[in-house]
Amino acid sequence: GLLAGKTMRKRISLFLKILSAFALAVFLLLWLEVIWTSPPYYEPSRIYQWSSPILSDEAYSTILGEHPRPYIYRLGGGQKGEVYILGIEHSKDPQNPQIDSVYYWWNKANPTAVLVEGRLGFLFSWFQNPVKTLGEQGYAARLAKKHNTGLFTWEPDKGKQVQLMVEKYDAKKVALFFSLRPYFSNFRFGKPENPEQKMDEYITSRTDYPEIRGLIKGWEEIDSIWKADFPNEKDWRDYSDEWGWPEGYLSEMASYSNMLRDIHLCNSIIDLAEKGETVFATMGSSHAVRVQGALQSYFGGNRSAESPGD
Repeated sequence: GLLAGKTMRKRISLFLKILSAFALAVFLLLWLEVIWTSPPYYEPSRIYQWSSPILSDEAYSTILGEHPRPYIYRLGGGQKGEVYILGIEHSKDPQNPQIDSVYYWWNKANPTAVLVEGRLGFLFSWFQNPVKTLGEQGYAARLAKKHNTGLFTWEPDKGKQVQLMVEKYDAKKVALFFSLRPYFSNFRFGKPENPEQKMDEYITSRTDYPEIRGLIKGWEEIDSIWKADFPNEKDWRDYSDEWGWPEGYLSEMASYSNMLRDIHLCNSIIDLAEKGETVFATMGSSHAVRVQGALQSYFGGNRSAESPGD
C-alpha cells in the first residue's frame, strides 16, 4: 500500500509538471503571437450621430456591381484622427491583387488602430498562412501584429446582437439564421467536403447563447425547415450569400443584422478617430459603400483614395 501510494504521488507530480510545461509553452506562443486568437471587440465610449443614413441592403442592391472593387477612401484628419476604409472582396487567395491594396494602404496610413471584419479565430502562424486561413482580414491582422498596432474586430458583440434579433424575430428563426450565415459566407471559398458535418459545427458554435441555444437540433432540422419555407430555392448545401439571401424572413433578418453591424462599425470608427487614432478598417466592399455617406456626413467630406500605382 505504501509503495503504491508513492508511485501514485510520483505519477501525479509528473502529470502536474507536464501540465505546467504545456501551459507555459502555450502562454509563450500566445505572448510571442505564434498562436493567434480572436481579436477583442471594440466598444465605443458613446453613441454618435450622423446626418446621412447607412444604406440598407435593399438600397445597396440597386447599385450592386456598379462600384469598383476594392472600394477605398479616406476621411477625417485635422482635429480628428484620420480614417482609411478598405472595402475588399473577401478572398483567401494570397495572389489576389486586392491583398496588395491592403499592404499599399497600410504603408500610406501608418495606422495606430486596426478594425477587421469577423472574429477571425485561431491560427498557428508557424504552419498556417493568414490569408489562406482567414482571408484578407488575416493579412490586415498580420500587419497589425507585425507593427504592434492595436487590433480589434468591428463586429458588435454577438451576444448583444442575438438579444436584439430575438426582440424582433422568432428565436428559432434567429437560431436558423446564425447557423446558416457562416455556411453561406464561406461557401464562396468552396463547398465543404461534408456539408452536414460543417453545419452541425456551426449550429453548436453559433447558437451557443441563452436565447437560441438548443433550438436547432442538427442539420436534419435545417433540412426540414429549408424545404418547407424555401421550396423554390436551391439546396442550402449549395447556397452562397454572394447571391443574397432567399426572399422572406431570412432576407429581412440578414438586412437587419447587417444594419446592426454597420451601425456598430460607424460608431467604432468615429470613436477611435475622436481619440486621435489613425484608423485602418478592412471590410467587404459592400460595407464600405453602405457606410460611406454616414461617415462622410460626420467627418465633413471625403478624401478620395488613389489606387496603388497612381
